[in-house]
Amino acid sequence: MANEAGIKGLVSVGLPTYNRPEALRRCLEIISAQTYKNIEVIVADNASEGARVKETAEEFSRRDPRIKYFRQESNLGLLANTEFVLQKAAGEYFAWISDDDWRSPEFIELLVAELERNKAVDLAFCEYHEVREDGSRALEYPATHLGVFKPFQSSSRLVRTLSYYLQDAFRGKCNLFYSVFRRAPLAALDFAGISGGYGNINTDSLLVFNMLQKGPAVIIPEAMCTLTCGNKKHYAGDFGGLPRKGLGFLRAFAAIWDENKRDAGLFMKNAGLPLEKIFIAAAFLPRFAALIAKAALKKFASASPEEPRIEVSAPRELQLPNVTMVAMATRNVEETLSGMVHSCRGVKFGAVKLLSHFSPPGMARVPELEFVRIEKVKSIDDWSRQIIYDLGAHIKTEFALLVHADGFVVNPSSWRKEFLDYDYIGAPWPLPTDDFSYRDVNGNIVRVGNSVSLRSKRLLDLPVKLNLPWEPFHGYYNEDGFICVKNKHIYEASGMKFAPLEVAKYFSHEAMIPEVKGIKPFAFHKWAGTNSIYPRYKAGVPC
Repeated sequence: MANEAGIKGLVSVGLPTYNRPEALRRCLEIISAQTYKNIEVIVADNASEGARVKETAEEFSRRDPRIKYFRQESNLGLLANTEFVLQKAAGEYFAWISDDDWRSPEFIELLVAELERNKAVDLAFCEYHEVREDGSRALEYPATHLGVFKPFQSSSRLVRTLSYYLQDAFRGKCNLFYSVFRRAPLAALDFAGISGGYGNINTDSLLVFNMLQKGPAVIIPEAMCTLTCGNKKHYAGDFGGLPRKGLGFLRAFAAIWDENKRDAGLFMKNAGLPLEKIFIAAAFLPRFAALIAKAALKKFASASPEEPRIEVSAPRELQLPNVTMVAMATRNVEETLSGMVHSCRGVKFGAVKLLSHFSPPGMARVPELEFVRIEKVKSIDDWSRQIIYDLGAHIKTEFALLVHADGFVVNPSSWRKEFLDYDYIGAPWPLPTDDFSYRDVNGNIVRVGNSVSLRSKRLLDLPVKLNLPWEPFHGYYNEDGFICVKNKHIYEASGMKFAPLEVAKYFSHEAMIPEVKGIKPFAFHKWAGTNSIYPRYKAGVPC
């Protein structure tokens, strides 16, 4: 290759495949939809049976010249085919993708941006989730991998490499193999040597180990990837050693010993520093003992939890065709999506929109959801400014219901038609404990506000229409304070109608004030007091 560094800015996507035409189709659709357009896709068909894989790949390559199809004359085995796509790559960057995995449309774009910002880093990856073949979460794996990957971002080579060896592979360290790499340092590795002539099943882990010797990884917190576990892979030979099923204790112990002894030997062989080799040799017995203890505990523990399923007790009853449920989130995006899923139970909105900088996994849980990409919000003040001046442009219905990760619809049966009589309705506020909070320009105490709220389209458009300045109120830029307190007199002079406490107490609760006691609200914000009974979703945990 004339330019060993690769074609500037080009990302080569390596896609080894075998006998899964439907998975290949889905994967090619995912890759073709990437927001980063300067890519080439190298499909390596490992001599699949029949013609469907070939037909699928050629169909896509005809309509997208970025897709290049190669068919092996005979099955090379998984690892040789995996190296083949790297050898064919011409880009500055490279990424492997398995045909049964998912990537957010922003996956390549955001990871390339990280490599552009961090010139000393050769691999960038993100938060991800393990899923089963049907797309359900595999909950026996870590809910988040950010802690798993943290040591590999260290500036210290020894911290990176030694922690990598010590860490249990079950936690996901080897999945850094699916990073976006700088191609040149990756291609410089001796793939055949590392893989033991394509015979080591843990070659992905060893490749990552070698890359971490060169430099740290960069990991971003956005979950832009799912990896399928428990599926059938196609290898050149038997990598598993002795069969596990039906083994007696001693034979099972011996098999695990042999596997881990071989593993330690491979890491020692691939370690570039004498100190790394010494450490790995010394750590073998303690590491093996820890693995055995963990396996014993797991055997006597309860079975892995199954993914909770959404219970649908009845068809949607509440029809709100003139309301768009909307969320703007560039933090806690997965939790926000879960709150939106929950809000759709028992409610049919006119539209559902998520405004974020990336598409989180699981959006299919709300089939009607429309994703709108925005720039990542820099701060809560920036978020508030965008809610005031930008949100209205995304709303086409008469009203918008603004929800968050920590505030959404929980009791559809508590909806009241009178809510739509107002341009703004939120949660009741407590009485102030000072002489300035919650007071408008006339000194009147405002009792209703909050960001989880129902707002008319005309209220959303008013700040732009009147060119209202973005100014702090008592030092803060809270958007609900901007509307409900600082500029309330301007909104009211323009015909906006604000719901009184007597109505708002049925709409949403945040503060546990006496007026809301015994009332079951339509929505909530934050988990204080009686709100603590409402769902609290975590990133990576399905609702």
